[in-house]
Amino acid sequence: MARRITPKEMSEDKSKISLTGLTIIMMGTLFIYFLWAVINSKFLVNFSIDALVGVVALVILIRNLKVKYSVIKKYTSEKQFMILDLVAFVLCFLIKVVVKIPFDFSLIILLISHYATKQIFNKIVK
Repeated sequence: MARRITPKEMSEDKSKISLTGLTIIMMGTLFIYFLWAVINSKFLVNFSIDALVGVVALVILIRNLKVKYSVIKKYTSEKQFMILDLVAFVLCFLIKVVVKIPFDFSLIILLISHYATKQIFNKIVK
């Protein structure tokens, strides 16, 4: 039997989606920058420090993705949200590594993905 979700829980879940989304953007960007540094052998300090930052960013990223998907799973299937995140991260990585442009569009793509996720989730919750 499905449990009824209270308005307070819905409000808390919306906040969780927003906060985890922003954290995912920050940690995803840091991890993509680390991967770019490894591929190009251009480290900010040295490999050890950059690797430490990259691993911590990856752990926080995965943890927040789990929280985000567990909240989404209470309302609907998380599959479309996973696909959206996967496409955004792959696109960011490809733009950062393949396209050599002075302005970094990867952060903008992650922000658009976050905004789209938030809008879709808010429509589902209503």
